[in-house]
Amino acid sequence: MGLVDKVKVLDDFLNERHLENEFSKERFDYFGIDYDGSISTESYIQIHKLPLPLEEVEEYEVVIKFEEYQLSGFKSALIDIKNSFVKEFITATIPLVQKIAYGNSLKQKLIRKLEKFRNHKTGRKFAGILSDFINELTVEYIDYEDRDGKSNNSFKYLPKAHWGTLTKLFHALIDNELLGGDTVEADFLYIFQNLKVENPVRWIGHTSELKYFIELINRTDLGFEDKGSYKWRIAVKCFLKVSSTHLKTITFTDLRTYKVTPKTKEKLDNILVNKILKTPILR
Repeated sequence: MGLVDKVKVLDDFLNERHLENEFSKERFDYFGIDYDGSISTESYIQIHKLPLPLEEVEEYEVVIKFEEYQLSGFKSALIDIKNSFVKEFITATIPLVQKIAYGNSLKQKLIRKLEKFRNHKTGRKFAGILSDFINELTVEYIDYEDRDGKSNNSFKYLPKAHWGTLTKLFHALIDNELLGGDTVEADFLYIFQNLKVENPVRWIGHTSELKYFIELINRTDLGFEDKGSYKWRIAVKCFLKVSSTHLKTITFTDLRTYKVTPKTKEKLDNILVNKILKTPILR
């Protein structure tokens, strides 16, 4: 099945009857019964076996619920689309401009599909998942450059002769428990070279603090290139932050819409801006 067809398959999730049929078929199949066409969306229990050392096996129960089955199936369909896109276009030996064109084409198809889901009674429960998927796919594979043709792989510190400032910044973030203690300094410095980041650094401070820090490293008066509206997309390429509430990696939309508290501003202005970044820079 090609990529376009896999995108079309998402429409199956707008058909409640189709989902009920698929759930019922899997239920009958699990119990070894021939499917007779009857519909049942009641939860049922599957017994799974977990291999243990010394050839022992532990059995555990998994409750299969119709609502969770639908969401899981939808996420699997999206993963299938992503894998096909990466295989067919991203890893293909074709020019970058062609990859970007294919990526934007897929993005537009998915955006149209998202609008369809948002305006559909059954589709609304999948719309949030699809929106996050589009955002993450865009950040990871599609948005290479902004309208001015500038690279947006990572951030950029302008006065290269004074990179010692970034080293001081790194240690301040570690000492104040904003970056994970296992962060390698070289990985941190790399995110200010405007190059593609292979090893994102782990942010353990509050999301409010990460957002304000991103704002700081986009201020030209502090020696950084202003990435404009692209800074939030770049941020999630460079920093790994897991939401303590939802236990998932935050997206650029989460970061862009998060509120920066006065307490956060006061804290970071004190330990980063006043003590490090506002130190006079010789041009």
